Amino acid sequence: MPRISIIVPVYNEEEYLSTCLDSLVKQTLDDIEIITIDDNSTDNSLNILLDYTRKYPNIKVYHNEKNIGQGVSRNRGLKLATGEYIGFVDSDDYIRNTMYEDMYKTAVNNNYPELVTTEIIFVKDDSYANRDLEFLARGKEKVINPIQDKSFVISESPTVCNKIFRRDTLKYFYFVEDSLFEDIPFSYTKYMEASKVVTISSINYFYRRDINRGVSSTNYRENSHITDIFKVLDRLDFDMKNSSRYEIFKDEIKLIQLAYSLIRVEEVNNWQVDDDKKSLIKEEMFSIIEEKYGNLDNVDTVLLQSKCGMNIVEEYSNYLGKKIEKQKAL
Repeated sequence: MPRISIIVPVYNEEEYLSTCLDSLVKQTLDDIEIITIDDNSTDNSLNILLDYTRKYPNIKVYHNEKNIGQGVSRNRGLKLATGEYIGFVDSDDYIRNTMYEDMYKTAVNNNYPELVTTEIIFVKDDSYANRDLEFLARGKEKVINPIQDKSFVISESPTVCNKIFRRDTLKYFYFVEDSLFEDIPFSYTKYMEASKVVTISSINYFYRRDINRGVSSTNYRENSHITDIFKVLDRLDFDMKNSSRYEIFKDEIKLIQLAYSLIRVEEVNNWQVDDDKKSLIKEEMFSIIEEKYGNLDNVDTVLLQSKCGMNIVEEYSNYLGKKIEKQKAL
């Protein structure tokens, strides 16, 4: 049994794929399997994957006969994974060469917790690839009991890519399919369900953010996926209500729902559409947010602002205030 299975969904990433794969095959942890899922790429991605699998026996390549999306591809990887722990890497990102060894050793030294996390930063290029990154180590590991340290739930990144999950805790648990933002319910549910989370205070994951291409760019232009956020936040609510910990974390769940739905509204401000259309879209989104998650009563607005920004919280607060004034005027 491999110590860690790494799942890498791939779709049209020929420009960055080799950097990603190089960072995986250079891992100092020997006993890992790398499961790549080509999601019917139309560029040279599949050929790059096949070339790597000929050179590195621990890389496995699977090909989807049609483009089915990242969530479905990750779910396929989950069914194929055999490691003690499971990690995820996006095919345009890259990682520090000691990342998985450090995370696995941390798991062993802490009696195999359900979840180990590390730090992540946004990058624009390959500046950190193939470099000695010891200077990025910033401190010792921290052991967290999510029930006792609930503030860590809110501060945790929603991505699955800076984490390893003990595989036995993922039985029958899968990503939301046919939706963007599928990391959110997966990461937060598993974090809140864990009895122990250990975090490594070193930067190990380099998340490439490019507003002109890739999944991250979708959020910066007009798109029909903005309402996907409600689908994944509904899934978070559903999963936690089927957990024994919903009542324990219901305030944190509400704050997560408000924060990530408001983040989507904030992104509308960057769309290249006229102001009237922006206002209409934001008004519609605010209406859904209020209906689903309520107003800001009993919400720690400072904490909320730390997740999604002061401006959008103020916009939502103003929307709620204007609605109350309209109702009083009737």
